[in-house]
Amino acid sequence: MSSQADTTERFHALDALRAAMMFLGIYLHAVVAYSPNGGWPWRQPELTRTLDWSISVIHVFRMPIFYAMAGFFTALLLARYGMRRAAWNRFMRIVVPFVVGWMIVWPLVIFLGGIGYVGLDRTLAGFASGRVLQYAGPMHLWFLEYLIVLYVLAAIAVALVPLVLTQSARRLLLGVFRWIVQSAWAPLILAVPSFGAQLLMPNPWIEDPPGFVAVYAIPFTFGWLLFLQKDLLDVLIRRAWLYAALAVVASVAYRYNYFLPLDRSIKFYLIRAVHALDMWLLILGVAGLFLRYLANHNAYRRYLCDSSYFLYIAHFPVILAFQLLLLDVPLPPIAKAMIALVGTIAILMPVYRYAVRPTFIGAVLNGRRYSSTIAPMLERGPHLEDRRGAQDAVH
Repeated sequence: MSSQADTTERFHALDALRAAMMFLGIYLHAVVAYSPNGGWPWRQPELTRTLDWSISVIHVFRMPIFYAMAGFFTALLLARYGMRRAAWNRFMRIVVPFVVGWMIVWPLVIFLGGIGYVGLDRTLAGFASGRVLQYAGPMHLWFLEYLIVLYVLAAIAVALVPLVLTQSARRLLLGVFRWIVQSAWAPLILAVPSFGAQLLMPNPWIEDPPGFVAVYAIPFTFGWLLFLQKDLLDVLIRRAWLYAALAVVASVAYRYNYFLPLDRSIKFYLIRAVHALDMWLLILGVAGLFLRYLANHNAYRRYLCDSSYFLYIAHFPVILAFQLLLLDVPLPPIAKAMIALVGTIAILMPVYRYAVRPTFIGAVLNGRRYSSTIAPMLERGPHLEDRRGAQDAVH
């Protein structure tokens, strides 16, 4: 067993997995405004519970998978480039988009949300007086804020671990991790620390900020250790359908636990325990399915992966604009949610293609400037794409 890993391989399936989590986030923000549950800048008058199942289940695994992939690719960057260059990469690809994206998106979101809440005149007055600053927050970009925190903690760990653990102790820990992943009980074992972290949260689901960062540090660490022994990806591939099938059962149990006539203290622990188990079944199952079926290079899928980062950063005000435009349109709430979802992607895709991808913005978000067309990627083929490695893909 070795902690050394090939740093030149391109993990197409994991790139696609991370991008899928971005697109699921856009879906959540399109539908949650029409649900009586979940937070949103302003509620629509027509509400439906039809999509609540999808909202609940996606929320169980979407961000944990994203942070597991972040840990995996951060370990790859560190192995490939070393601490200094990896830190500069993270600064350009995470810190800069977080700061600049927030400065552009936040005023638009506050403006559109204000119109929905109190109308145009009071919104403009709030901007003029500066009262809108009391609503300053990371919004949907909180995931980048948490990534920055995790990067700092990871840098500290990288510096301290060699000082406090001998090489044999580190090998032992990697051996324990290998045993866990190879064990048929891996989801249950991994759920234990996640369950402990969720006990520190007031609600039985993983919260967005001001949630507890330790909940995300656990899958981040899992992804990091998985890269160090990436042959374990084969275990996820073999058990993909088993974990996915069990995740369906666990997801149903998680939803129905809320309605069980049990003592409140019992439900406090039960719901969190089922949530933690469901989360790891979904992480391992969904990741395994992507590894099984999407491991090859595909130019169009690569294009969608590259676009997902920009679309997620930019989608919030566009979805709010659609919801404002559809406010008095006599359509069912599900139809409005789908129009907002499809319309947002349809608007932002051309923006990405012509105004982002071939510009310095694309260089920051994707690691390099591309042509504004897809054709050059098809001409280059998968071998050149693979040799370029993971540098451009790590978000």
